[in-house]
Amino acid sequence: MDTEAVRCDTLRHMRVMLAVLLSLPLMAQTASEENYKAYTEAPRLLLRPSRLRLLTRERERQTIRFQQFDMYIQNRSAMPEAGFALALAGRVASSESHCGTAHAWVMKAKEADLRQKAIVYDWCEPMLKEGQKSALVDAMRAGYPAIGNYATLRDRAFVALALADVDAALSEKVLREAVEHWRKVVAPGLRQAVAVAGEQLYPLLEFLHVVRDNLEIDLRQDAAQYFLDLPLTQMLGYYPAPYPGQDNEFRVAFFSGDGEPDLKLATMLRAAELSLVALDNNAELAQSLQGWLLQDRYLLRSTLGIPYEFLWANPYQPGLTYHHLPNSYHDRRNGRLLIRSHWEEEAKFLCYYDGKIQLFEDGKRKELKVSPATPAVEMGGATILVGGKDLLKPIQFELEGSDREAWYIVGLRPDTIYDLEIDDQELDELKTDRGGILSLEFVKATAKTGVRISQARFLKGTE
Repeated sequence: MDTEAVRCDTLRHMRVMLAVLLSLPLMAQTASEENYKAYTEAPRLLLRPSRLRLLTRERERQTIRFQQFDMYIQNRSAMPEAGFALALAGRVASSESHCGTAHAWVMKAKEADLRQKAIVYDWCEPMLKEGQKSALVDAMRAGYPAIGNYATLRDRAFVALALADVDAALSEKVLREAVEHWRKVVAPGLRQAVAVAGEQLYPLLEFLHVVRDNLEIDLRQDAAQYFLDLPLTQMLGYYPAPYPGQDNEFRVAFFSGDGEPDLKLATMLRAAELSLVALDNNAELAQSLQGWLLQDRYLLRSTLGIPYEFLWANPYQPGLTYHHLPNSYHDRRNGRLLIRSHWEEEAKFLCYYDGKIQLFEDGKRKELKVSPATPAVEMGGATILVGGKDLLKPIQFELEGSDREAWYIVGLRPDTIYDLEIDDQELDELKTDRGGILSLEFVKATAKTGVRISQARFLKGTE
């Protein structure tokens, strides 16, 4: 079996296995069976017993992640999310001093958001004085936000769980509302391919963690395909070459426009991917993502990144190689194509999105013109051809005769029927996706076989 066939079969196998995991009976409660009362004991927010044991062991062993994290704590370095960082240090070390400092920061600092207040209370409550606790409870109760995005949805759940022992009825009501909002608004959007902005991915995953950890409800089931694809789309969405940051190297996700990459976003995307592995560390794609993440050159060392690195990275979790994964992904629901020539850092990368084509080659990004005059791009065993919305003459090409070959035609009319003619075969029809992409795959086709794509005789699609 050829390499590309193995990759495709591997991905199909991974998706089947993850689908099985998503449907395990423990998580397969119906809405009528679900209980929104948090019976778990604090800490409820992310630091469940197994993770707390792992971090305690990391501290005892003085691992590289703990040492980097502890250096900032001991030196009292200014940290962008000091409440989160100090509370983490306080809980892992059972330190009243760190927890007291975390409390003082979240009560005074302008950067102290509701999430950090909930974390400080949940993680440090045994080490806070009564006056500190009551002040923090009042601050959380007064700060419940309306649901506007994944971050506010997460924040409401965090506060509800932090206050579960203080006001169980309110906690249960807020958690029920959060899960219902997910099912009525969020999950349908994910199923219909509503994109998740990069900066919202980490809040989304934190929300999934706390709901599953405390209510035993796996909300991924409500948008299974999105979460099946997520590890691969995350990996394929990065430029192949690393970007040198001040503290560590970064993988930089595809972005449009001019300027330098957003390294805060790069930090939080890595944090999201580390938490994604922790959400389902037995899935094969998660293990491939683990192999992708656990390279020391990308270890987050900044004051923003190291608390997340310490919290989520699990160096004892085995990682699989990602080099066997498919190196292309046609996102039909969003009308997007991600493809790289191979999985090494020297690879070329192409993304087709919003009717635009961006090519990354020799460390540089450039936009390609969306025009039939644009030359074909050969990449990773696939060929990308560029059409146009007004296809005045057919696109024609000859097959190479490989065991398996892929051809993508981009720049066509979205959601439109096109005629497909192949030598010695009957006329067929294909429909572009919402981005104007046609994908064709040929298995053991005869070399020099001619293929023609033309506007359908009767235009059945819409722009």
